[in-house]
Amino acid sequence: MKYFLLIIFALVFSSLFSDQLPIVVDTNRFLDDASNTIFDFNYQLAYNSLQFEKDVSGFKAGLKVEYTILKDEEIVSQGDFISKLIFPNQEMTRSGKLYRDKISVTLPSSSYSMKISFTDINSSQSTTWSQNLTILRRDTFLSDLEFSSNIVADTTEYLDKFHRDGQLFFVSSNHIYSKGTIDSLYLYYELGNKQFPVGELFEKITIFKDDDTVGVVTRDLNCHGAKLSQQRKIDISELKAGYYNINVELHDPISNASIVSKDYFSIKQSNISNYRLFIELEDEITLLKYFLPSTKTKIWKELSVEGKQQFIDKFWEINNEDTSTKRNEFFELTKTRIQYCNEHFSYFKDGWNTDRGRIYIKYGKPDDIVVGDTGIQTKYPQKRFEIWKYRIHNSLTYLFLDFSDTNNHKLIFSENDPHESSLPQLEAYLGEDFDMGLLN
Repeated sequence: MKYFLLIIFALVFSSLFSDQLPIVVDTNRFLDDASNTIFDFNYQLAYNSLQFEKDVSGFKAGLKVEYTILKDEEIVSQGDFISKLIFPNQEMTRSGKLYRDKISVTLPSSSYSMKISFTDINSSQSTTWSQNLTILRRDTFLSDLEFSSNIVADTTEYLDKFHRDGQLFFVSSNHIYSKGTIDSLYLYYELGNKQFPVGELFEKITIFKDDDTVGVVTRDLNCHGAKLSQQRKIDISELKAGYYNINVELHDPISNASIVSKDYFSIKQSNISNYRLFIELEDEITLLKYFLPSTKTKIWKELSVEGKQQFIDKFWEINNEDTSTKRNEFFELTKTRIQYCNEHFSYFKDGWNTDRGRIYIKYGKPDDIVVGDTGIQTKYPQKRFEIWKYRIHNSLTYLFLDFSDTNNHKLIFSENDPHESSLPQLEAYLGEDFDMGLLN
């Protein structure tokens, strides 16, 4: 029986993180030489789910792990440790790459339970995972299944807990794979039993999707009366996105005994962004700065290209008010406003990147527009002006002046908008005879 907990990942780069630390935990069971059950609790979380703090040695984060083993609801063992992460630059701290670790416990019976608490040292975010534990049968000849998309030849002591047959076998705790990023996944399991040996075995691996069989692999095995570790490479390059069940079945023709280990994996579409409005990424962040304070965008220069795209995607997803449909109405509205700005406010550059474009994209069409010329009692030649009034948006008022007579109206006055500013000495530009009452 397989135990797992999938906590949905929090939104990256947003201030709307859940109180729960987004940990994914998966449990796998194996027999030791005495036929006791080894429980491997594999867990993972993305680096960008942790809060890193900078000091003289780099960017630091810490994950505190506390575990408790209970028998009949009484504590029989407990412990804790802190995993420290240090990076020389900020790019890795913002990435979606995974930190992985595991806890292994050997138990003789099924009357135990396990509780693990995870806490981000810097942010104090935490989550707790718990599970009643059922051991494998002592005469079984098939373990649970471990999944990985990344195995590397390695015989060093580094990351020894992830070694499987001289390789680093990084367990995928969530069993989720992106289509197009990998062609194969790997299974690890153990068969045979030193206390109850078996000989020839017939192995059958079957993959199902919606109760339909989509793949079958069979082979004959010889355990030689001992426990053997097995790795299987599963081709998933032709599988469509979706949820799959996988069964590994072993049959002993001598005793006529059969056993099946069942599990699952999921293939998701590659994360191809639907939220690109411009060819250049720097134009994307220029637009996002219309909506975001500088404290939210200062990390932009530290991000990789992938990180920048994730930043953009999360902005649009967070601001999508109606998640019940596939449409992102906020994104579509902004796109429409950009097109309008480019048609009406462009001069030597695109209209969306002008002062009027910025205000229009944020607030849309003004409730009232006043157009005219500045006064004649000024040292400057008369210039065209536009006054935009929004009375359903906190009585916002903006005054734009076309300094160069090129339709490049510059914002020189704003009222009730803390994110915009006014030029000093307005009368020098508008003239002493300008009717300031037009701004009311």
